[in-house]
Amino acid sequence: MGDYDRRKFLRLGSVVVAGGLAGCFGQRGGEDETTAEPTTTEGETTTVGPSRQAYTFQDATWDTYWYSLYNMSTNISMSGNGVQFPHNEEQQEAFDQRVPAMLENADVNESPVKNPNLNMAAFTKGDPSFTEEPVLDAGDGRPDASTLKWDVEKSSKTVSPSSLAWTHLKGVTWAKNFEDHFDLLPDAMAPKFRSQVLTTLAQIGINAALLVGGPEENGALTKGESLELVSGFNPVEGELVDEKSRPHHHAAMLWFLSDLNSLAQNEWYGYVNPEPLIPTEKIQELTDGMGETTMDLFAPADIVEMESTRSLGEMLGAVGWFGTHAGSSDLESRDADYANELASEVEAHVTSSGEVENGVENQAATQGSVGQGLLWASQIEGVDHTDLATTVLEYMLDELWNQEAGMFASGADATTYNVTARDAGDITGGVNAADAVLGMNEVQETFAICFNQAFNRGRLQRAERPQSRDDDSEYPLPLPTDAGGEYGQAAVYNTEVQYDTDADEWSVTDRTFDCEQALYLANQDIWMSQWGGEFFEGRGVPGKNDTPASS
Repeated sequence: MGDYDRRKFLRLGSVVVAGGLAGCFGQRGGEDETTAEPTTTEGETTTVGPSRQAYTFQDATWDTYWYSLYNMSTNISMSGNGVQFPHNEEQQEAFDQRVPAMLENADVNESPVKNPNLNMAAFTKGDPSFTEEPVLDAGDGRPDASTLKWDVEKSSKTVSPSSLAWTHLKGVTWAKNFEDHFDLLPDAMAPKFRSQVLTTLAQIGINAALLVGGPEENGALTKGESLELVSGFNPVEGELVDEKSRPHHHAAMLWFLSDLNSLAQNEWYGYVNPEPLIPTEKIQELTDGMGETTMDLFAPADIVEMESTRSLGEMLGAVGWFGTHAGSSDLESRDADYANELASEVEAHVTSSGEVENGVENQAATQGSVGQGLLWASQIEGVDHTDLATTVLEYMLDELWNQEAGMFASGADATTYNVTARDAGDITGGVNAADAVLGMNEVQETFAICFNQAFNRGRLQRAERPQSRDDDSEYPLPLPTDAGGEYGQAAVYNTEVQYDTDADEWSVTDRTFDCEQALYLANQDIWMSQWGGEFFEGRGVPGKNDTPASS
């Protein structure tokens, strides 16, 4: 790591050390400026003149880092939008024993967040408006999470497999990366403590969802003693909300368990982790069981009928992770066969031009999800669909890229582009795969333009914190206290934005926080970010970051 990169990495702090790191983050743009007028905002519609300064791929990968971090930290330790740990007397006893041990092993005296709202099972939806004056610095550089809670009465009060899995997969991703950088990260960030908290919350979430969290002592999200997943459970009332099993929920859980299994099998990446709550052997057993259950439940054609071809892409990504972390050669072989069947189903829906039919409204999202999934699954021995993935991603990059708008079109003839957080995640995933695996030309420049338009100008990210703040940037986002409402809003993703090609205007069309979509996007963003390069090995590709570099 060169001196320049080392300095940049030293700038990486967490949202909880805003006082120490605010203002130390350099400008995101380049040196060149024009005489253009700055961005103006009227209501929920954003208009703009010519660019003030260049926005590069490096700028985009720093923003993906920060926005991904903001969404994770808000969701997992501040918002209170979910089932909290500890939430009963038994968990309180475990908490009282475990936290002092983690602090001792992490060489810190206190949690980096004051009064944290630790989220073991995130609710599917919430309102990110603050309900009181937020205290972002309690006098010691730590935010006081007791002032950052959201109004739970405006929440869905429902947990889904996707809301839980994508939240804790994000935590696992961070925990994996911390171990190689303890000597670089600021002491105030308490990286060892954070790694232990994230892995602890992931295990507690699994325990509640799959093992003993339900009203009949089964997992809250499982059907009886099986690993077949329901789609929604209300833990407040102890009632099922949606009993149906759906492919995208199983894919999310399988993806998460496989990556957690990677962490556990590699001795928790060297952490002095107080005795794991779930033994490594049990995590492997759950991962294998989820893989078998998923393959038994969903024939490839049924996935398209139940959802869309986009879900084929997500499932391919999940089986790519499972196939590289399955517990036996028989399961690896079966997973490879299933991946090839999924790819064959994809091929049946791909036109000669590379367009994937029977997808979702946003065609670019369909292409991105399927392209990434094909390449992720191609990491399994006996699976190679690189050519098909190339065809699919070339259609997205060539036929759907609107250079004038600086955005991928929702469809070949669309004049209005609706972009959800999930759509943005799929597009980012496709671009990441095109760059990291295929090495396609000019992909990085395209991503920088697209990201700046949708996230910054379009306000898919609703606010930013001081660490990433640059008032001289082309499209500065508001600070949380200035993001709307009586007290402001958390720095998390909006659910949907819209671009009008005729008017050249962006507008926010859904201000809800959708956890399933936001944390899926947060994962895709971190794999594309600065951590997705030199600082975090693998770019999200299955099997590419299974062993700590220092081991």
